Amino acid sequence: MNTPKKKNRVLSVKDVAKMCQVSNETIRRWIRKHGLNAYNITGGLAIKILESDLRSFSEELKVFVDWDYLDE
Repeated sequence: MNTPKKKNRVLSVKDVAKMCQVSNETIRRWIRKHGLNAYNITGGLAIKILESDLRSFSEELKVFVDWDYLDE
């Protein structure tokens, strides 16, 4: 049986902040100091976070995430 692969969405700092009900700066702090993986391929402020990285981070540090936000 072939199961569909779950899409690994790319999220902005703003999206993650809304999902976790914290500020954008808190997300940037989590990236700098607490190991939340993030990617910046443009060389600017366009920081992106993979959904799978957010899931791992939230499970490890017991961070609240409103996953329903992704369905909106």
